[in-house]
Amino acid sequence: MRNRIYHPYAITAIYYAAFIGLGMVAASLGPTLPGLAEQTGVQLKQASWLFSATSLGYLLGALAAGRLYDRRLGHPVMALALLLAAALMALVPSMPQIVLLAMVMLFLGGAQAGVDVGGNTLLVWLHRDKVPPFMNGLHLFWGVGSILAPILIAQVILVTGGFAWGYWLIALLLLPVVVLVWRADSPHALHHEPGAAPQVPVNWPLVILFMLFFLTFVGAEGAYGGWIYTYAVATGIAAPAVAAYMTSAYWGAFTFSRLASIPLSMRFRPRTLIIVDLIGCVIGLSLAVLGDGSTVMIWLATLLFGASVATLFPLTMSFAAEVVTVTGQFTSLMFVGASLGGMLIPWLIGQFFESAGPGSAMRIMLLDMLVCVVVFILLNQMRRRS
Repeated sequence: MRNRIYHPYAITAIYYAAFIGLGMVAASLGPTLPGLAEQTGVQLKQASWLFSATSLGYLLGALAAGRLYDRRLGHPVMALALLLAAALMALVPSMPQIVLLAMVMLFLGGAQAGVDVGGNTLLVWLHRDKVPPFMNGLHLFWGVGSILAPILIAQVILVTGGFAWGYWLIALLLLPVVVLVWRADSPHALHHEPGAAPQVPVNWPLVILFMLFFLTFVGAEGAYGGWIYTYAVATGIAAPAVAAYMTSAYWGAFTFSRLASIPLSMRFRPRTLIIVDLIGCVIGLSLAVLGDGSTVMIWLATLLFGASVATLFPLTMSFAAEVVTVTGQFTSLMFVGASLGGMLIPWLIGQFFESAGPGSAMRIMLLDMLVCVVVFILLNQMRRRS
């Protein structure tokens, strides 16, 4: 077909553009959570259910997306997921009730999963055993979008007094990417042809440990990005505008780390870099717990934790590719674990944030990351036995 895009690097660039948009969608909820609570007339405790609704939709979307990518050409599926995300982002500012808004966030989570599962799976199929630096690059551009969204929303609030145009602009930015994805030639997996289900043996104990690993670190990653704004305002360490920039600083450290990890992933094995990241995550959250209410300590914790947790996702995907055969089904199960974490940890923080105080957020995330370390130790023991 004429005007289709075939070159692997061009297709990779399209994935990167899609993940900038995906990062902007994902990072838009945190800075606008107080505004959405006011829009729907509920308290923050009730508004925190929006995180859970998004993650539940993500979980269901990931399960469906894995089957679709294993059986259909990938790019039409990915383009439709992006189009759905754009439409739902445009609807968010017009939802007057929390139930209606939660339904929109549910479907928005499903659309995000469709793009996320697709980008990670198709990139492995496109570059195969050379995927690690490209995978880190993919998640780098997700981080770029995550930096841009809070900045965009902060500027929109300053100019218009509300956040609605922030959502509408992000929706508009997704539309050109839909066209590019639709025009690109879809890569195929080595183990099967489109339309046939893959026949790959599954090591379920190993898969479950990978899912638990994703659950714990993605839960902390999303919770920090989603709650740091509200935490900073509630503790009085930052005014609302500064808290929005603190959110961007978190995603900025996140993005810089992913950029730095691209050359590092060419020199070191994923397992080695994961160990370094886990140590950094635990130290960063320990600083936040010990320095609860201290502006300097929270800024240090934000930068260190953001830089450390940033590369766990792409490194774990690359690590998994060394251990198991990556299929749409496997990727979707990893995203199920991730979505469960994204649903559980932010929700748990919401239940204690007002009753036990803002400091409970940091304590919950630290405990979560300590569990993550234990799971990684078990995962390595299981990998050696396998």
